[in-house]
Parts: sequence; structure tokens; C-alpha cells
Amino acid sequence: PPDFDIDFCQLRRDEVIDYVRNKYGSESVAQIITFGSLGARTLVRDVGRVLEIPFPECDRLARMIPEDPHITLDRALEESPDFRNEVRTNPNARTILQFARILEGLPRHAGTHAAGVVIAEKPLVEIVPLARDKEQNIVTQFEMKSLEKVGLLKMDFLGLKTLTVIQKTLDNIERTRGEKVDIEKIPMDDQSTFDLLNRGDTVGVFQVESRGMRDLLRRIGLNSFEDLIAMIALFRPGPMNMLDDYVNRKHGKVPITYDHPLLEPILKETYGVMLYQEQVQQAANVLAGFTLGQGDILRRAMGKKNPEVMAAQRERFIKGCWEKNRIPAEQAARIFDRMERFAGYGFNKSHSTAYAILSYQTAYLKAHYPVEFMAALMTSEMGNTDKLPVLIEEARNMEIAVLPPNINESLLEFTPVVPYQSHHGRKYVGAIRFGLAGVKNVGAAAVEAILAERAANGPFKGLIDFCMRMDSQLVNRKVIESLIKCGCFDFTRISRGRLFRGLDTALARAETARRDRLSGQGHLFGDSSESGLLDDSSLPEGAPWSTADMLAAERELLGFYISGHPLKEYEWILENFGFTRIANTSSVAPGSIVRLGGMVTRLQRRTTRKTQENMATFHLEGIEGAVEVVVFPSVYKDCGVYLKEKAPVMVIGELSTEDVLRLKAADICPLHEAPQRLAAAVYVRIPEASVDEHRIAELKQVIQRFHGKTPLYICIEFLHGEKVFTDTDRGHSVCVSEEFVRRLEHLLGEGSVYVEVKPAAAGISPNGNRRRKGNNSTSGSRSRRIRRAANVQS
Repeated sequence: PPDFDIDFCQLRRDEVIDYVRNKYGSESVAQIITFGSLGARTLVRDVGRVLEIPFPECDRLARMIPEDPHITLDRALEESPDFRNEVRTNPNARTILQFARILEGLPRHAGTHAAGVVIAEKPLVEIVPLARDKEQNIVTQFEMKSLEKVGLLKMDFLGLKTLTVIQKTLDNIERTRGEKVDIEKIPMDDQSTFDLLNRGDTVGVFQVESRGMRDLLRRIGLNSFEDLIAMIALFRPGPMNMLDDYVNRKHGKVPITYDHPLLEPILKETYGVMLYQEQVQQAANVLAGFTLGQGDILRRAMGKKNPEVMAAQRERFIKGCWEKNRIPAEQAARIFDRMERFAGYGFNKSHSTAYAILSYQTAYLKAHYPVEFMAALMTSEMGNTDKLPVLIEEARNMEIAVLPPNINESLLEFTPVVPYQSHHGRKYVGAIRFGLAGVKNVGAAAVEAILAERAANGPFKGLIDFCMRMDSQLVNRKVIESLIKCGCFDFTRISRGRLFRGLDTALARAETARRDRLSGQGHLFGDSSESGLLDDSSLPEGAPWSTADMLAAERELLGFYISGHPLKEYEWILENFGFTRIANTSSVAPGSIVRLGGMVTRLQRRTTRKTQENMATFHLEGIEGAVEVVVFPSVYKDCGVYLKEKAPVMVIGELSTEDVLRLKAADICPLHEAPQRLAAAVYVRIPEASVDEHRIAELKQVIQRFHGKTPLYICIEFLHGEKVFTDTDRGHSVCVSEEFVRRLEHLLGEGSVYVEVKPAAAGISPNGNRRRKGNNSTSGSRSRRIRRAANVQS
């Protein structure tokens, strides 16, 4: 029997299952069992626990295994030098591996299929054995493939995140604006929606988020909903060769032609390109008299390319074309060949239309209700530390402020704040408040208790008041520590470090006050004294946390940085030395050499299978997103020493041509060394009025203090407009840094210093690898540099 895949809103999927049980009878409906197997990482921890080896040691060994769901122990030994070395040198690791190899792949536990449901025409107990899962739902004891052999009808009730985002957006709109938007009745010709799509501003828009899709949107230039349907059908591996033809025809660069006038009504909406499966069926029907059913048989035969079946269909088509429309055999054969070529890649239009409707609806909501839409989108990705920073950066680019969690203002999920007035004078279209459910260690029960208490008795005055009012069974010490560390009590204007260190005092005072009130005893010195002791300003003094510690805590508990970023101290380097922003890499042509800056995260060292050479993969995390980086052995040999978790680095490399963004590293170095590596020359402009003995002496002092290897050129600018360039000797070469430029500009005026930066591909050979020293020329002679500087300074 066939499978049926149907998408529903994630929040209402259970309602659908209940409906099916009620309609067909609970005895005829069941969910499907799954069996989790013993994977490499799990095995190491489980075997270690049984052998009574300390968990930290087992966990450390497990973390050496690459994060690949299909990784085996033998592959881990091949790819991870750390794991291989540990097994060779550590007896415990060898013992774990010995037993783990025997158990690998065996079933570990039973679970329930995320979407699968079977429906039978009679009680299932008469067909398959049944069981109950942890939630006491009835499940089959046969897994999915066995059920297919039995002949049961399987339905996949899939929870589609996009449908949930749409529903949450509509709920947000009603809550913030009082509007009830019927998503089924929005105009399908809205210009603001098409403008958003044509700009490629499609982060969060269903089906069109990828780099390739955004490029295609900009190329096509949508004018109608039908264009969007076609674009989704076009963007697949098969019909990519039709892309240029479609775009050129749409924009009038190539004339629209039809192999026969009867094809024009069928192919007019796709500019003469046969794109949909339905068009093949229609063409066979109109030209050769096939029924639509026969046309579908023809389409399937063309897709499977069976020579015998195709020969029979071809003969029948040519004959039908002559009998129905007197189309000559030669012309009919040409039409058949073209249909055959297209049919192999044809996409079902109804399928493409269903996708396009969701694409259009999400684009419409983003264009007209950006704050509510982005809040719903962030809620859907809560806990996804890869996606959430990208969405936060997108919100900021849309002039939406992202506010940190606040114990008095945050709700369970990300909440839109419309309108929003910034305290810093900057204009925003609105704001999104971080949800408490997004804070690590703070469970749903704790959040519900906090929100209930706040609703019943008003905002919390501070930490001590919070401790006094909350039930310690629901909101324990770890929860409160997490809330402090991520900034939930920043409204008290007391540093997080002081609040954290004063938590013992706060809990003790809150407990004393609570006990006194329950016993009916007042404080010895009256209410005013008690009020003072319950004020957070009475907590013990202490130094605030460093910025680095505060940001590390945010990253630990929220999954990203919200009040700053460790890379902020490198902002001058990232802005002035030709770095591509990681957020902009999606618009860079594949195969381009780019220069990126960020922090090393998710570092995995491994060895190649054939040559056993060391290599690595990691994520380069910037302020506004991350990109995967691959470091092959030839580069790892020279640059592997710089790869450490959280290390700020510069990576130069080639962007992959795949749809998944990936950078093939050609050179890596510490980020703070980038100015010295990238500065080709420094040009200093000195107005004639500033040329005096004292200033020249100060200039010389600065140059001597920042002595380095970058050539320095001086331009004297005379009052009558003439400029004279001086090439300083190598003894006056400089080490470029933010402090160096700042001191010179303080002495000679803003804009008096120009740093010539090497291009991103400098020192990179055509094959994408770093050139060896001695073959790294990035600009012409020193005189050519001076002429270039003259043009820049003029």
C-alpha cells in the first residue's frame, strides 16, 4: 500500500491523531515503534558505566568521537587522532573499546516514530502484536519496514514548523495590534511581498532561504504568484539547465517560441518552457488525443526511460498527432523528444503550488508584520544555537531590537514589543523580548510558576523579593543562578557578579522574612528595617564580573551572546582590512576567495582515511552567524597550531559551490596578527601647516615606537595644492595596529592615515592553497604604490 505524508502545525498534530482514533476506532489505529541502536558515543558512556569507570573519563573519551550520527567505532579510530591515541595509551579506553565493538549496532531502547500512524480495516491486534509506550499510547511491536510487508496503510502526520510559525505570528498580531488576520484571505498580488522576495530578504521565508534560492529570486524578478510556483519547481538538480532559458525568456532576452500553436495555451504561463508534469499530460492530450490517464502513463515512462516502453509510446504519440491534428511525423517526433527531455525533470505543479503558498504567506507576514513574524520564528528555533544567532542578526538588520531576558517582562516564548521606544534615541520598528523558556536550566514548571506569581502579585522588586515569593521546590538555586547570569535581574542596576555572590544572603534573608511572617512575628526594628534588609542594595559589595566572564555566562545559558560579543575588541580589524562579513557570504559567488574573521567553535581534529594525515573541521563564529570551515592536511600542517576552541582567527579560503555554505581554508592565523599580515603599505598625509620641528619629532617617536615590517610613505600637502610623496627607508617601516593609527590621527588629524590592504587572494595559489614564502608578491614596485596612494589621497 502507498504511504501518505501530510503536514500539520506542530502544536496540533496530537489533535489529528485523536481525530483518527475517534473516526476509525482506537482498536484500529496505532503509532509505530522504533528501535534506537547502540551508537559509538552512547556505547562508550554505557560500557564505561557498567565497568564502573568514572563518568568524566568516559565522557571525555566519547567526546573524542566525531559528531556524526552514522559514525562507527572503527571510523572514529581512523578519523580522530585524539581517540586513536587515547585507546593506544589508556588501558581503560582499550577495555571500553573491546566490549563496545561487540555491542555496536544492537538495539538499545524502544521509542515511538515521530510521525508514523497505521490505520487498519479491523482491530490491529488481529494483524500485528501491540504494546504501550511511556505515555501509554498504543504502538505496534513491528517497526516500519515490517509493517509494509504485512500490508498495513501507513500515514505520516508530520509536524511542519512553518505552519506553527504562521499560527504563532497570527497570535502575536492579535495580541500586539488587536488585528485578526485570516491568512487564507491575504491578497496574492501584494507588491510589498514581491519586493521583499525580489530583494532576497528571505531569512525565515519557507523554501527560499538558501543562497541559491535568494540568487534565483533576484535573477527572476517575481511579478506574480505563478512566477513563485515556477521558481520553486525550477530550483532542483534536474531542471537547473532550464533556468537560464526560463529567465531569459521571462525578461525578453530570448524570444518565446512554441513547437506547435496548440502548445501556447499550455506553456504560456512558463514562457514556452515545459516545466510541470501536468504540462506533459496536457500536451499529450491536446496534440495526440491521449486521455489524461494515458498522458500520465507517458510521463512516467519518460521519467523511467525504459527503451521498449518508450518506443511504443513514441509510435503511439506520433500516430495520434497525425490522426487528431494532422501534425507531420517529423514535427511530432521533435515535440516528443523535447517532452521526453523535460519530463525526466518535470515537477508536479500542485506540489510546487503548495510550497509556494507557504512561501508567499511567510513572505507576506515578514513584509507587513516583521516584529511579530520574527518573534514567532525565534520561538520556533529556541534552543537551536546555530539558527538563533542568524535570526537575531536578521532582526537587528530589520531595525528590530532584541532585548535580553527580564524577570518582570519576559514571557515563556519570544515576545513582540510593538511599539518600542529605545532609551538610546535609536529608532526601531519594534522589539523582541527574550523568552524565559530559552534560558538553560530553567524548566517549563519554573517558568509557569514565575509567570503565575507575577500575574497574581505584580512585578518583582529585586532578587531578595523574588527569592521570598517563589517556591524553592519549583524555582531552586540552580534556576536562580541561571536567571542572574543571563541578565534577568539587570533592572536592579546591581552587577550580576554582586547578585550572584550575594545569592546565599538573599536566600537566607528571604527565608527568614518568610518564616517571620508565617509565625506572625514582625522584625525587631519594624517594617522600615525589614524593608532595608530586603533591598538588593544591602547585599554584600563585590567586584563586578569581567566582560569576558559575563559574555561566557550568556553563551552558556542562552546559546549566544546578547549584551556584547568577544569579537567586539577586533571590530577595527574586521572593518578596515577587507574582511567579508559572515552574514554576507551567502551573496558571494561560489568559488570566490574571501577573508573571514571569527572564533573557532566545534573544533574536530581527524585524519584522512587513505594517508592518515591530520586535518580539521570547525565552525567559524562571527558576530552575526557562523560558517563551516574545512582545513585539509596541506594547510593544517602550517596552521593547525592556531586552532583552539574560542580562539579568534582570520581564515582566508574558497567558498564552496555547494548549497551548504562551507569554506575551504587556504590560510589561518590569529586575528590580532591580521593587520601585520594584511597591510601592504601605510600612507601618512601631512598638511604643510603641520610641518614643524615639534610635530615631526612626535611623528618620529610614534613611528619608532611602532616599528615593524610594513613600508611607510609620507605625503606633504602644500597650501597651493601640490603634493610631494616621500618613500621612507626600511628603518622606518611600521607595525600597523589600531593604537598606531589612532595616535597618528590624533597628531595629524582624522583621515590623515591610509592603510593599503592586500587583496583576499594575495598569497593564495590558483588551486586555493597558500603560496610558499618568497612567492607572495601582492603589489607592484614601491613607486607604483606611491602613484596609487596619490590617487587615493587626491
